[in-house]
Amino acid sequence: MQQKQFAGLTMPVFTAFGWAGEDAALEYALDQLEQFITSLHARLSRRAQTNLPFFGLDRDAQLVYLAADQNPEEDVYIAFHPRPLSLELQLTVTDEMAIGRALKAANNQPQRWRELLQDLGPDWELHVKQMEAAEEGGERTSYQDLFKDAVPTLDEQSAESISSRAHFLNGEPQWVTPIFVSRRIPAEQVATMGTDVVRVMADQVDQMMPVLEFMMGKVKVDTEKVTGTAGKATKAKSKQVDQEEIKPDEQFTYVAELRPLHIRKGFVNLTPQHWDFFAQSARSTTRSVTVAFEDKIEKGASVWRLSSNDMARVVLSDAAREWLNDNFAPDDKLQVTATKFNDDEIEVVLEPAE
Repeated sequence: MQQKQFAGLTMPVFTAFGWAGEDAALEYALDQLEQFITSLHARLSRRAQTNLPFFGLDRDAQLVYLAADQNPEEDVYIAFHPRPLSLELQLTVTDEMAIGRALKAANNQPQRWRELLQDLGPDWELHVKQMEAAEEGGERTSYQDLFKDAVPTLDEQSAESISSRAHFLNGEPQWVTPIFVSRRIPAEQVATMGTDVVRVMADQVDQMMPVLEFMMGKVKVDTEKVTGTAGKATKAKSKQVDQEEIKPDEQFTYVAELRPLHIRKGFVNLTPQHWDFFAQSARSTTRSVTVAFEDKIEKGASVWRLSSNDMARVVLSDAAREWLNDNFAPDDKLQVTATKFNDDEIEVVLEPAE
């Protein structure tokens, strides 16, 4: 294909993707896209080039991309989708391991994840999908949207529940939870930029770096630690509230018997009757909690209501899961003590059952 001088992403580029049978128009549009992504990568900051060293044109998908891996879909990448009416920028994570890394960071620091997304601006949308993966071949089919809305609508509670649920589901063999962060810019607005579109999009990519680096696991995760054993941590916490003043409906203790899957995946099953203790409303299905064990108090854990039988399940933070793996075997018993300290805070203490 003979290259023509790059004129920017003009309206003929966008309209070409809406025409049927106009091969010459489509070839011109693909040529301009390829020149655009080559110029864009050269203009990126060193930070962006380091995170996204690969770039190219996907003729079949009719898009261009900046990627962390030579095969874009095996890691995080930014795709530029030209359509007749818009140019969509999309930060995309579809590889299972890359998703797990991104959701681990989001699950450990959901409010930081939320802040970084909202720093992008009100025009951005977050889409977290739940997809079912076939046992043979791994073919994926859409099951439901865990979240699909503008990032300003992502409140604190949603950030915690979505990151926790998606992180857990992605660890199950039958589920994958890809993540998309996107923005659409009107085609006419892009077309009027001419060749200056390269500079504008380079600035846009730089603005995306904090979110991209966070989802690549390049941001250090802070955990809240205390000294002493889990029992001592409970007493220290309880100094704020006199134990004699805790009402019967504000605390319960339950002894769970662990199974191999529980230890490997990092969760503890309670009973259907326990869900009412955690439920924030009649329609809620998850609740963020603090979990205490040994010398740590960790955020990032949650309690789910399983739709199949209404059972309450404590889904542990990464550090608590590692502790469970290191210290317990199948058929061991784990004591779970849950305490409400106010309307917003529940602490779940984990310790070996005597």
